[in-house]
Amino acid sequence: MTHPWTGAAHPRALTDADFSEAARRLGCEAAALHAIWEVEAAGRHFDADGGVVRRFEPHHFPRRHWPALGFAPRANEAPWRASLRLSDAAMFRRAVRIDPEAACRATSWGAPQIMGFNHADAGFDSAAEMVAHMARGAPQQLGAFVQLIEGWGLGPALRAHDWTSFARRYNGTGQIDTYARRIEAAWRRHAGGARSPVVLRVGDRGAGVVRLQAALGIAEDGAFGPETLAAVRALQHRAGLSVDGVVGAQTWAALARGSATPPPPVQPTPADAVIEQVKDWSAATGAVAAALAAVSQALPPDAVTVLMVGAVGLGLMAAAAWLLRRVRA
Repeated sequence: MTHPWTGAAHPRALTDADFSEAARRLGCEAAALHAIWEVEAAGRHFDADGGVVRRFEPHHFPRRHWPALGFAPRANEAPWRASLRLSDAAMFRRAVRIDPEAACRATSWGAPQIMGFNHADAGFDSAAEMVAHMARGAPQQLGAFVQLIEGWGLGPALRAHDWTSFARRYNGTGQIDTYARRIEAAWRRHAGGARSPVVLRVGDRGAGVVRLQAALGIAEDGAFGPETLAAVRALQHRAGLSVDGVVGAQTWAALARGSATPPPPVQPTPADAVIEQVKDWSAATGAVAAALAAVSQALPPDAVTVLMVGAVGLGLMAAAAWLLRRVRA
């Protein structure tokens, strides 16, 4: 029996040309599309059996069929957690026999891991139609990803390098900052080390807003309010950009063309976060060392030795615990 997920006999890998064409359609840099694909895609397009790579999520299958699937969450267990624990190929095959379209809807498909129930947003009339399209090859899977980005209105976020907004819509509300930082790290690799400026919008405050206001030539109060919004929209209109009042990569670039103000702060990566933690830890240990030096002036030599040895030991233990947490994360 032929299923819609039956893959091409000899699927080819994605090329730079594929990404360049997809990026042209979205109006963004190819490096930006490479970055989000690297973070959001599963890595493989097809399974060993030649079918579109997939993961069945039984908690999205109609509840009335759960007994027939053998899907039984434990007492007080969230259904989505039970899906992670129980889903397997046999359960997917049972779902297909019960309701093929519902099985396709309850499964994430292809390298971009698009849930079947999002088929309409990706431009398809049914989940099975989307799956059949993705089975034609890796370029079609990238194309479905691009269509989903368009369907969800994420093109502006991609062009602005607004990784936080992109991650919030594509990944949900869990670990938004983690995904955003991973995308920024991937962007830097694909863009030859270029860094994305912070994204600013109404309600933001701080040094980034001050730099923005200086570049716009308006009062530098550090608060992104109505006056700043009006100035940003006017700039975007003059530069031929989308007039949305959000200051992302393209708006910062337009500002740089007509201003000598310092560059804006950049978005962090996971490595940047670790570096900041190391700096904080170093500053804290420096303060402790200064305090110990002051105390040592009032203590006898033997007491000072014991105190310093103990402080070093505690510092090493704290450093080891911190490194262990980072490795496990």
